[in-house]
Amino acid sequence: MYLLYSCLLLFLLLLIYMVIIEPGRLTATHYFIRKSKKTVLDVTDAVDMYQGKTSITLAQLSDLHFSRWYPPRRLNGIIRQLLKTKPDMVIFTGDLIDDYSKWPHKKTTALVEKLKKIPAPMGKIAILGNHDYQHNGHYFVKEVLKKAGFTVLTNDQIFFSNQQVSLTIVGLDDDLFGQPSYEFEDTLAEWHLLLTHEPDSIEKFPLIHHFDLVLAGHSHGGQIRLPFYRKRTLGSMKYTHGLYLVTDQTLLSVNTGIGMTTLPARLGVAPEITYYHLEKEDKAATLVSPDSASSKTTGP
Repeated sequence: MYLLYSCLLLFLLLLIYMVIIEPGRLTATHYFIRKSKKTVLDVTDAVDMYQGKTSITLAQLSDLHFSRWYPPRRLNGIIRQLLKTKPDMVIFTGDLIDDYSKWPHKKTTALVEKLKKIPAPMGKIAILGNHDYQHNGHYFVKEVLKKAGFTVLTNDQIFFSNQQVSLTIVGLDDDLFGQPSYEFEDTLAEWHLLLTHEPDSIEKFPLIHHFDLVLAGHSHGGQIRLPFYRKRTLGSMKYTHGLYLVTDQTLLSVNTGIGMTTLPARLGVAPEITYYHLEKEDKAATLVSPDSASSKTTGP
């Protein structure tokens, strides 16, 4: 009997952790990205040391999956972190809501107001994900994002330039339910970024080597990781989490997201914001990595 009670208690504690504690453990990872992608520096514990060597800092959010179980107030912690880290630009790689047919519309105003508070002096860019398309929800999602100050890219590209950097960002339509196009104009920007919700879609892109950095989401990193089991999702069967060097010039980063789908729980995959500190072009030949930064080869 005591063994049964002990097992029930452990199960209850694990359930509390999965449903309440881990979904609230917002983590941050900072990468210093050089034009040469063969080695990427994880500078999470040494961000200040790279401020003078960075031309622009991008923050990536993905897979928020707002629903009646995951309300807009969950953005509060994200906003607080972004106000502290002060990225130049915020990029959202899809799945704003979990299912439009079940969305509580009385929360729409609150969602727009929360999204408006996300700080990004150089702009907020977004693409759509497969869940945004469910039950024709993509019209609603686009409108919410635009009201909140996001530029939504659907097979579009946009150019940014200031005294520090120039970059072109291409945003693909969702690969599963949208109509992605793989033809874009080449530009003379220093950095070329590609945004796609499903990371496996890069295999369909004939000129992927033209991009320095590809940002994706969708996988949730499996959302619930067990020693003997990790779920893989159509669209992220090959690229599931972390960094991948897909060509000599192209780095793919798969963000494991913030919200949840199917089950309102996470285990072994805490919500994450990923920051990318792009190297100043004139520093490329002289950088020496300090001991406090860890060198990370690409691959999960």
